[in-house]
Amino acid sequence: MPTGFLGKTLAAAGTAAALVLATAVPAAAAEPSVVEQDVAQLYQYVVDLYDGLPADALRHVDRLIESPIPRIGPQTQADDGPIPGCTEGSLLTYANKLAAQLSPLENKALDALSGLSQLYVQGVASDKTPQVFGTDGQYTARATTTIDKLRGFWDIESWNIQLVAWKGTDLGSQAKMAQTFSLGLAPAKVKAAAALATKVLYEIPALQGGRNPLITLNAFAAPAGSLGGKRVALGDGLLDTVDVLGFDDVSVESVLGHEYGHQVDFAHENHPRNESSEMGPDAYGGYFVAHAKGFAWNARTQQEVTYLDASIGDCYHSHGTPDQRKAAGAWGEKQATSQANPNRIVPSATMIEKFQKEYPKLMPPVAAARG
Repeated sequence: MPTGFLGKTLAAAGTAAALVLATAVPAAAAEPSVVEQDVAQLYQYVVDLYDGLPADALRHVDRLIESPIPRIGPQTQADDGPIPGCTEGSLLTYANKLAAQLSPLENKALDALSGLSQLYVQGVASDKTPQVFGTDGQYTARATTTIDKLRGFWDIESWNIQLVAWKGTDLGSQAKMAQTFSLGLAPAKVKAAAALATKVLYEIPALQGGRNPLITLNAFAAPAGSLGGKRVALGDGLLDTVDVLGFDDVSVESVLGHEYGHQVDFAHENHPRNESSEMGPDAYGGYFVAHAKGFAWNARTQQEVTYLDASIGDCYHSHGTPDQRKAAGAWGEKQATSQANPNRIVPSATMIEKFQKEYPKLMPPVAAARG
């Protein structure tokens, strides 16, 4: 992932009051509303924060999906156009529908706050304090069980991989936001920026006080050299959305299996520049949930996992299409269910090597050649 800052600006939406005033005052002369000014200033604070981060702060941080919200920070979507005949996964379709309901002003505010919340969970949050997964804590036990299993399953250094909850409601804490802005914003601006973040969170109803799922509709893995060190973050918005789509039975285990798969790649300095960077963790996650020493899920549940894999597929030579993601997960599951000794765990380096050999078979010839 590139480390340069690629901010996107959006035109602020005019309010109804401004449109009424336009009958007497030229539109160009209309003063922005207080809310518009607040959002514009917050957006600039977050841009400045990202610009002030260390060069490697976000290097190799792998997000589960590319958010439909124009995002502050490094972008990973490929420059190529859509893949002909491809239909994006159901989770991306759902997220895009949510995003389409936002006004430009709401979109800009959500962009700034989502970027801010990611920096909090990556650079400030710590599993040394109790982590609560799910908007009401309903996934905490499952998340704890899953990360414990993963740490004992793969043969990589695991004691220092943190599992942290990504919660939009953390944006309501000025103390937490001050810690976050301190990561890269000029010290003299930190207090005002933190106060403004909390103000914007509550003055725009669409943000739902941090509970709009788009704020945290993602998960990510970060390597040792990045801001905050080795960790996996699991977003409440992602878990809520996966529940709506009918994958709640496998959500936590599948997503954490995938994100921990990135840690497997990180441990072996495996950073592919093609779709195998995401499809590989799909395969490792499939192997884990199907394995006798993982969750030993049955064939029906394994199939549900592959459908969840497909739901996050895209059509931009970025993370893999739905069919490719599904195939990668199914391949991993088959490695577990077909091995002669069901209790043997394939070494992580061997699993990476096996998948890299399989990867071209899962891809169209042109895409496979990109690697």
